[in-house]
Amino acid sequence: MKTRLLTILTAIYGCLLIYASLMPFDFLFDVRVIDRIDHVWAGWPINPSARISGSDIVSNLALYIPLGWMLAVRLRLAGRHLVIAVVISMVACSALSAGVELLQLPLRSRISSAADWLLNTISGFTGSVAGAVWGKRLWQYLVAWLERAWEVRPVDIATIVLLSLLAADAFSPYLPTILLKHVWRNLQQARVDLADGFSVHPWHWWLVTRMGAYAVLTLMLNVWNGRTRRDWRGALQAALFLAGFALCLEVGKLMIVSRTFNIANPAASLMGCAVAMIVAVSAPKRISPALRVGLACVALPAYLFYLAWTPFDFIWDLDMIRRVRFSPVQLLPFYHYAMGAGLNSARLFVQSVLLLAIFVYLLRVRWGCFEPSRAGIVFAALFAALLGLLVEGGQIFLPSRTPSMTDVYCYAIGGGLGAWVPTPASHRLVSPKDQAEAFG
Repeated sequence: MKTRLLTILTAIYGCLLIYASLMPFDFLFDVRVIDRIDHVWAGWPINPSARISGSDIVSNLALYIPLGWMLAVRLRLAGRHLVIAVVISMVACSALSAGVELLQLPLRSRISSAADWLLNTISGFTGSVAGAVWGKRLWQYLVAWLERAWEVRPVDIATIVLLSLLAADAFSPYLPTILLKHVWRNLQQARVDLADGFSVHPWHWWLVTRMGAYAVLTLMLNVWNGRTRRDWRGALQAALFLAGFALCLEVGKLMIVSRTFNIANPAASLMGCAVAMIVAVSAPKRISPALRVGLACVALPAYLFYLAWTPFDFIWDLDMIRRVRFSPVQLLPFYHYAMGAGLNSARLFVQSVLLLAIFVYLLRVRWGCFEPSRAGIVFAALFAALLGLLVEGGQIFLPSRTPSMTDVYCYAIGGGLGAWVPTPASHRLVSPKDQAEAFG
């Protein structure tokens, strides 16, 4: 099972790399490929005088690391020697990248680059070495921990997912720097005055994305590892950990190009932690699991709508609405994320899929919908897609937003994933008999 899962993940990731790299498939079959070969050698570092795009370098150095890691781990699980696993996985990554670059030659919207192939090969080699040396043990430990946690402590998995999404959002657009001039510029632009820091966003943004998010995480972390006692020590430990986590994220922004330190972020996060600590300690009685899951089922879609519709500058302008048109190519799955061709697009893809998967799974746990049958998975995907259409449809009336079908597809995948994941008996709040009567 562990090997099969890794094989499936490797195949999916490889297919996504190929699909995103060839988007939008605008092949020019009448083009002379020989005329475009000169551009293959124009990128840095093959051409040292070429302009350097930091986002392209970071993306090319990062995107093949997971593929190399998974291939090497799969080979190690199959009993291959460490060196052989590194060589095979690195060659596979290099060959895949070379094939993609060759296929990009006749594409109108893509530029084939030997520099991209070189960076991708380095990326694949890095992932291969890490996978061959540490990957097997890490994968076995991770799968074993996930299996145990999924049976008795699924909230721990959700806590790690939400913490990871917050960290990914904080470090976007993923352009790390060690140049002193960049760090010094970030320090000069830092917002260390609370009033000035809070003025960057409206009050509801701080309430939802900082205070609310960290309050929920504090309550989740307070029950980490199955802890059920309600005392001030556990709540304080959770609050202090998350306050330090928020501060570390903010300090880390000093090493990211296009990010600015803002003292209001850790301050608002600390406020949310403090509120959650008070609630955790002073709650008169333990909230039932059904009520907790029900509240999560309300809060999660509300959070999704907030992220999609903020800053809520809705206007009714028929001319603006008429301008919203989708060309056929924009209806291709993941068009906007693939054309973004960056790590931030990958973050948004993962975020949309995971949040919808969690939402659908919570609906299954609370009310017994979308059981993991073929029909249940299809209905869950359709339900999530309709939710995505509603979210994107609202953006038609927002001049600061651009609706896209990409999120709708991601919502559908997340919905299907949430219905496909098996539900242990310990998770169910609705008995099979009650479920059959309810959906009869």
